[in-house]
Amino acid sequence: MPWTLVALAARTGRAVGGRRAFVSQVATRRADALVAAAPDHPDVFARVCARRLEAASPADRKALEAALSELGNDAPVVERAIASGAPLDAVAMLAAAWSSLDRHSKALVRDPLTRRDPGPVTWGGATATQVSPTTCGAASMAMMLMMGDPLVALWVATGRRSGAYMPPEVLHAEVRTQALHTVAERWDALQLGIHDEVTRRGLGLAPWPRAYGTPPWRVNNETRFAGLRFRGALVDDSRADEVAALATHARAALADGIPVPLYVSGDSARGLDAVVPRHVVLLVGVDGDGFLVYEPSSGAVHRHEFVVSGSKAAALGNWNRLAWAVLPRAKR
Repeated sequence: MPWTLVALAARTGRAVGGRRAFVSQVATRRADALVAAAPDHPDVFARVCARRLEAASPADRKALEAALSELGNDAPVVERAIASGAPLDAVAMLAAAWSSLDRHSKALVRDPLTRRDPGPVTWGGATATQVSPTTCGAASMAMMLMMGDPLVALWVATGRRSGAYMPPEVLHAEVRTQALHTVAERWDALQLGIHDEVTRRGLGLAPWPRAYGTPPWRVNNETRFAGLRFRGALVDDSRADEVAALATHARAALADGIPVPLYVSGDSARGLDAVVPRHVVLLVGVDGDGFLVYEPSSGAVHRHEFVVSGSKAAALGNWNRLAWAVLPRAKR
């Protein structure tokens, strides 16, 4: 059977007695339980927002609750802003500016994907594609960031800042690229700024070669989403139990409102340069037995079902093997 480098690494670890907690029955049962309980429990944004409100001073709590009330049915936008860790004045400015936004900008901030079915992700005349052949990881991280932080999405949509506060990724984008007049220009700059950051210390203190894209371990520790921490999970997709475990953990994350970055590759049948993780997509939803996948080279959402050693698929950027998933760390 054709092999991948990640599958070989997973098999080697298993052969020497390495602990594969990701595939264990305890871990997968816990994930199944989270999926089953999700409809009756608040998602990650609601929980983090509630904790921040509880920890706030009475005056700050009153101001945050006023911001939530001001947006009415769009209160989840403010909830996400609070969960992102934004300061009070930035949250208040977002709420105050909301009524002045046009419907296209509001739609982008509410849900940067703008859809939960297969098709292109478009913002006016812009399509949410990766800016270069090496920024698939940065594009997936940028999409996930916008889904988690409406202040970043607001900047992409309009160029507006929330007062003196600027999300760090927006700061990096503006420092890197000065003239940003359109949604497409800001989306591209956001990717490039993220790509700069994840490659800067990709090898400890040394930079990662940008031509090789985004190192998986940097996605683990640079992804910013609702204050969560993330971990990488190697996937041997020649084994049905590992493919099933990946699907289970991904469903649990998505049920909690957390997208899942996923590295994919080719295999030895396509040559040695294909056996390493080559492309990054983002799992953004569940659709029956499959997943909805944002694929940055096409700038579209595709439907895909995980299978053992599958054939190439548009949802995977025309690669065919699963390699590495970035999942939220369980709290101890």
